[in-house]
Amino acid sequence: MKTRKLTAAFLAVLLLLSAAVSCSNAPENTDEAGTPALTDGTPEETEAAEEEADSRLSIPDELPEISFDGQEFRALTTTSKEFQFRVEELNGEVTNDAIFNRNQTIEDRFNAKITTVLSNAPYDEISKFVKASADECEIADHFEYKAYTPISQNSYLDWNTIPYIDQSKPWWNKASNEGSTINGKLFCIVGDLSITAMQFTYAMFFDMDLTQQYGYSGDDLYGLVFEGTWTLDKMREIAGNIWVDLNSDGKSNDGDTLGYAYWNYHGTDVWVTAMGEPITQYENGEIIVTLGSEKVSNALDKVIALVYETPGAYRFSDETHGRNEFIAGRIAIMPMMFEDCYGPLRDMEYTYGVLPYPKYDEAQEAYYTNSMDQHSVFGVPKTLPEDRYDFVGIMMEALNAESYKTVYPAFYDTALKNKYTEDPVTAKMIDLIMDGRVYEFSFQFGEYLSNLPYMFRYELYNGQNNLASTLQKNRKPINKKLEALYKMYE
Repeated sequence: MKTRKLTAAFLAVLLLLSAAVSCSNAPENTDEAGTPALTDGTPEETEAAEEEADSRLSIPDELPEISFDGQEFRALTTTSKEFQFRVEELNGEVTNDAIFNRNQTIEDRFNAKITTVLSNAPYDEISKFVKASADECEIADHFEYKAYTPISQNSYLDWNTIPYIDQSKPWWNKASNEGSTINGKLFCIVGDLSITAMQFTYAMFFDMDLTQQYGYSGDDLYGLVFEGTWTLDKMREIAGNIWVDLNSDGKSNDGDTLGYAYWNYHGTDVWVTAMGEPITQYENGEIIVTLGSEKVSNALDKVIALVYETPGAYRFSDETHGRNEFIAGRIAIMPMMFEDCYGPLRDMEYTYGVLPYPKYDEAQEAYYTNSMDQHSVFGVPKTLPEDRYDFVGIMMEALNAESYKTVYPAFYDTALKNKYTEDPVTAKMIDLIMDGRVYEFSFQFGEYLSNLPYMFRYELYNGQNNLASTLQKNRKPINKKLEALYKMYE
């Protein structure tokens, strides 16, 4: 991997983070190799970073100063997501230590202990606890797409009944929570404690070295985005100009140099959102299916043409292999998640950048994306004793507030914008992508609603646009399920 210089913004954030935490043995500011972090930012960039970090830290959570006498705040979660709640110790890694210090700050402030209860399937486990009236946890953390399981089994309290949860604060995900509030009730909430909501955000990653060889520099591609001309048609045009048919069979194959590639399913659920279209809308107390619009159908035609009719475009059946081909420098543009920045792409020899999903056309106002439906959402068991409502509200508000102030900058600003990217323009691009995230309520009930949010994906997989007939075929069962869904929120 090429040596990457950490910018002045990186140092500014770290300095502010260290000032905000109470741990006295925080590690020295170093990069992963153990050498002092270098800076190449301007004074203006440093000042902007300081202002941003200071602005986050200055927002009060307005929580009372109270002692919970050592009470445990128990989060039901999986082994893979336990890191969002706790880590074992300081280890010198910025993001790990931000979580450790966040917890120490909150535990010291409220005389409480943050612990975890591990399960392979928290969305099933929580309903078992509720049915047995078992007092096993304060909150449950599980996949977004499995939210319908505990909700349909009447296992959760409405978050609007929990004191001290102030959804107007910036650490709560307004797009997700407003979109998931039906009949005034919100059973699964999302905030900055859900680090996975950021990590699982989709974008178009591109190999700067490869696109440069074909006349498309990073500046050129970023310029299209800023000009508002980064459209689906433009991406197809660029992808179609990047192809080396290594086996000379006249077809785009595995092992060719490809302009665009993707895995069978990875990132395909984003296309409807990226085109600025909802899958469902909540209007006048009713959920309306809007997936079958003319624009969505036209977008499906365009994406099918991109994948099946464009020279240099290819669909991988294996996710890991496809990603490895990108890392090897044989794919120009590929949809991936920001999570990949923390793992596979760290060893990439080539310079990569990130772009938003393209617009439908230049008339579309903004660029949109979403997070994979496996990001964390949080629910409160219905059997929680009322005398612990305050405890849950205060601890959740504090965890999300401190995550916004210290953990989120460590993961996002430090790891994404400064550590794994080459230039400040890429950092601005990440801001643009994150600002365009949309959370579609139907993903919480996707399996329940006859796989409604995945229909675009399946049509693309089959390479045919039968979306209208697929919707018509499933309209009655979907409407029947929607009627039952309303009752869950009464």
